[in-house]
Amino acid sequence: MKKHVLFTIFFIVTYTAVSQSDSIRNTLKEVVVLADKRVQKYSTGYKIRSLNDSILLKNTESFTTLLRFNSPIYFKESGSGGASTASFRGTSASNTAVIWNGININSINNGQTGFNSFAVSLFDEIAIRSGGGSIEYGSGAIGGTIHLSDELIYRSKKTIQNQFVASVGSFSTSNNLYKFRLYSKNISLKIGLSYNTSENDYKLLGSSYRNFNGAYHNSSINIGLGYKITPFSQLKLYSTNDIGERLFSGELPNPTAANDKYKDLNQRNLLVYTHEREKLSHEVKFSFLTQQYQYFDDKDSKKFNFGKTKRYISNYSLTYKIPRLHATITSYSEYELIYGKTDVISEKNRRQFSQSVLYKQQLNNALFFDAKIRKDFNTDYSVPLSFALGIKTKKMNNFFLRANGSKNYSVPTYNDLYWPGQGNINLIPETALQGEFGIAFKNNNIKVDVAVFYIDAKNKIVWTPNGDPKRAGIWTPINLRNTRNQGIEFTADFIKKSGHHFIKANINYVYTEAKNKRTEKYLIFVPKHLLNSGLAYTYKKYSFFYQQLFTGKTFTTESNSKDFIIPNFFVANLGGDYKIIKNKAHQVSIGFKVNNIFNEKYLTQTRRPMPNRNFNLNINYKF
Repeated sequence: MKKHVLFTIFFIVTYTAVSQSDSIRNTLKEVVVLADKRVQKYSTGYKIRSLNDSILLKNTESFTTLLRFNSPIYFKESGSGGASTASFRGTSASNTAVIWNGININSINNGQTGFNSFAVSLFDEIAIRSGGGSIEYGSGAIGGTIHLSDELIYRSKKTIQNQFVASVGSFSTSNNLYKFRLYSKNISLKIGLSYNTSENDYKLLGSSYRNFNGAYHNSSINIGLGYKITPFSQLKLYSTNDIGERLFSGELPNPTAANDKYKDLNQRNLLVYTHEREKLSHEVKFSFLTQQYQYFDDKDSKKFNFGKTKRYISNYSLTYKIPRLHATITSYSEYELIYGKTDVISEKNRRQFSQSVLYKQQLNNALFFDAKIRKDFNTDYSVPLSFALGIKTKKMNNFFLRANGSKNYSVPTYNDLYWPGQGNINLIPETALQGEFGIAFKNNNIKVDVAVFYIDAKNKIVWTPNGDPKRAGIWTPINLRNTRNQGIEFTADFIKKSGHHFIKANINYVYTEAKNKRTEKYLIFVPKHLLNSGLAYTYKKYSFFYQQLFTGKTFTTESNSKDFIIPNFFVANLGGDYKIIKNKAHQVSIGFKVNNIFNEKYLTQTRRPMPNRNFNLNINYKF
């Protein structure tokens, strides 16, 4: 009863709530440069939700935890800290594109991103863009995109800033972060370091076991360097390295049988040159990315399976502003060279050239729209033409309408095509037609957005034991399933400051019906209902926050058997902090967080319970 009462109270409080950006910018003379400007510039008619510094620091456990409590995305996780996959608007994991400073970084081997391999607090902004209009980022952006951005700041006066965050918690968990920044008129330098580790041996509620073989550790380094060559041009370098090792937790009823582990190394490097004038702008990018993994059946053995990919990407964009028409047109050309292999797949080479044209215009300051079209030329398959159109009206009495439609695609992965004895080289890309219509309200304190969406996907790639009659009983991928995803997405935020009092609340709710059009059965691991919300209150040096998550039941079999479902669950976290010192030179705060305060038994993957009630203490020092 306590759970339901609290849930109802906070739902009512946050239902009318909606937020602006929670970051408070320094008003000194400064120029802030984000690596990926397209996500804001060409998103007319789409919804973007940004997660800034204060939210990131409240969810340092993992990237999955951050997005689970602050976005409309469902995550399936193999135990806390384990393999994690996303379902955005009911689409598959490979249909959510993760974009790092403007570059799509989904794996070539499986088309996904390991969300628990990132140190989330190293990024300056994380933006979630709903819908499939991000065709400029290539394959996979059907459900939506997640953007990880680093910012470079230039100031007229040389400034040096440091930040150190450390936390310790239950299950021998430790998270550590250090950031260094140097600003000047022509140079901006950012360096971030993180190290996270945990024994992760939480109790498996409902059993006599603990989470066996669940330990993990990972470290990351993030570097951003910008140099202003002239007032109109600059050179920027971004580089990240993520190294991780995690043991794979066992499953009930016998979790102690697990003894495997996984190592991964991800390197990303990006060099950008920009030249921006009033009417004409150029941008050239060169990037080199590698992804490596090693899988050990026996963590004590030296034998392992491995996979490795290398990607070379170069692109050039030319933007021309047409003041008379209040319009902007951008040509975006990209060439990508990919090498990938595993211990069972010999090295494959893929080359791709793509050409995109993006057009943005406002009509009589009453209607705003952008249109996009893209064509890919690929050595492995024929890719259909993709396009998108987004429209937004001028605000009237703080209300405005928005709509968008697009055709997107998702290409087969290396595993789909080449896995020995199971791959299918005759696969073709998935395609999806989708549309969305939304109504939004925004004033100084409140922002609300409610939208209906529809996705019609064809040639869905499905792994099935009956796909190829010549290989009956062997799991093979085929283009089989046509799916229909439809639903409602609601977000709201509220922010209010009065004297020393500061209140902020937010909510995300998604209702999704995702079905196989042939059988009319629900797709697996897609809950109908997903709701998360939060409430934060600050008074002088004291701050408190509460966040909650409700997830409806999910089917785990294609037959939708009621004997094989993941039950709905409700989880809540509570935390706070106290600023010991706050002045221009130093800021020191200490804080706490209690996760799963009601000690709820829940899981997102069958037979893999998530953590019981656990605690965290942290210190944040800026100087």
